[in-house]
Amino acid sequence: MSATELIRQVAALPPQEKARFIELIHALENGVPSPAPANGQHWPDFTQRLHRIYGDAVAPDSQSVIDEGRGDR
Repeated sequence: MSATELIRQVAALPPQEKARFIELIHALENGVPSPAPANGQHWPDFTQRLHRIYGDAVAPDSQSVIDEGRGDR
């Protein structure tokens, strides 16, 4: 996406969302870590989720797959 396309999309946002976007840009410029999303969403714990689904039958090398999916490697 080009900067022009991004600016057009931001301009089309409702005022509240546009203000929030601008706050996040200013935080990024100032080196402030990004706050948690307002709706409380965060990355799920995939290990815990796999354990709920499969119990103790999770493949022994599944952590490397999870790390790769998250971009940790």
